[in-house]
Amino acid sequence: MGRSSSILAATYELPEKTLTYEELEERFGAENMKKVLSGSGIRNRRVAPPGVCGSDLAHNAACRLLDYHNIDRQEIDLLIFCTQTPDYFLPTTAAVLQHRLGLKEQCASFDINLGCSQYVYALAVAHAMISAGVCSKALVLTGDTMSRTAHPKDRSVVPLLGDGGSATLVGEVPDDQGFLGFELGTDGSGYQYLIVPAGAFRCPSAEETAKEVTDAEGNVRTAQNLYMNGAAIFHFAISVVPPTVERLLAKVSLSLADVDLFLFHQASKFMLDYLFKKMGIPPEKTHIFVEDIGNTSGSALPIVMTEAWRAGKVRTGARVLMIAFGVGLSWAATLVRWPQNALGVVPAKSN
Repeated sequence: MGRSSSILAATYELPEKTLTYEELEERFGAENMKKVLSGSGIRNRRVAPPGVCGSDLAHNAACRLLDYHNIDRQEIDLLIFCTQTPDYFLPTTAAVLQHRLGLKEQCASFDINLGCSQYVYALAVAHAMISAGVCSKALVLTGDTMSRTAHPKDRSVVPLLGDGGSATLVGEVPDDQGFLGFELGTDGSGYQYLIVPAGAFRCPSAEETAKEVTDAEGNVRTAQNLYMNGAAIFHFAISVVPPTVERLLAKVSLSLADVDLFLFHQASKFMLDYLFKKMGIPPEKTHIFVEDIGNTSGSALPIVMTEAWRAGKVRTGARVLMIAFGVGLSWAATLVRWPQNALGVVPAKSN
């Protein structure tokens, strides 16, 4: 029988700079931004300054977590870094972070290249490796600066994107606690709905890919910028989330009523409200944290989890269901029975 594991501690890091609603009103117009706010629930978003990478945000979060809980860095034997905005094409950014964090050389370190669903995928990998006896204490980090992938004149994505990073400690817990199950999935037929078309090896950057094009809605971008088909992503999310949650709960012989807290990827408030209503999830069993930070891609789920923990909604014995969905197209869900040996959440960073 494999070992049980769970989230033991968590925190996150945001850039100090804020791209405000008022700034984007000047850029895109008051009427356009009013529509964006009503649909997304996002008023402000944090953006990393030049020279700051997603790995820097993850590094800072990891240092705060390890220092606050007085964790011996030599005890960490697995480091997973989740990102779609790595420091380099190669080497893996996790190797850079292993060195920066002062972790031992006998620490498995690798990246997971996924977007919004990255966090739960990484938790599943960490759990599997702990259960198999490959490691005993894992550091799961996320970090992205997706704001840099957007063209500054693209109203379809600029008002939504925020940068952020997180750190989560995963370790062994008593039986029947921690991760109760996972549900992972992919629909690669929709890969083109959320994509940076040019800049890698399939379509290298060139003079042609750097040319600006204006779409029918007046959004400006190049082939080297992020493109999102918002309608297709919305349809994907509302189609895949309910049955995924249903399958996960069926695996562990539980119902929606047995779950104490539902934490969904913070794509937009409109989408979340729609899903919660469609699935019959009451507001008191949810948590939303997007208005002043934006959609932080793969870091959105660990960030909202940390905030819910600070708000007292995550407690020992609680069943917490988390699900994320997006780039790929991919999705990932897990159900956690919060363990009695959790170290607790790191206090909010004082500004």
